[in-house]
Amino acid sequence: MKMFKLGLTLSLSLMLTACALTPEQQAERRAKQVRAEQDLQVKLAQQCDAETAELMHQQFNPPLSQTEKEEKIFKKRYSEKVNDPIFQACYKIAWQNYIAQEELEQMRWNYQREWMYGYGGWRYCHYCW
Repeated sequence: MKMFKLGLTLSLSLMLTACALTPEQQAERRAKQVRAEQDLQVKLAQQCDAETAELMHQQFNPPLSQTEKEEKIFKKRYSEKVNDPIFQACYKIAWQNYIAQEELEQMRWNYQREWMYGYGGWRYCHYCW
């Protein structure tokens, strides 16, 4: 009985450690998530103003050979473009449209899943077996 408990404990701990993420994997996953968020922001800005989207892209990926003077000029242009009320309104509409599209896609997925496994489609018959 002791061997069984020891074996069970060791196998459970091995399974749990095998599923755990290393700090490097967590950092990589977080970096991918941040990159995806930045790409989405640039994509939404592209719908409103191409120049502002380019500035946002440059903000997220700054050039290595940028002097302090160029950086000041860039920051000024960036803040002017991003804080423009027309751009802000357009970006807000683009964001709301994106959220609505995602919700619609989720509803479609739920509808198809319900049809397939719920009311109208094939489902496993527990009473048949």
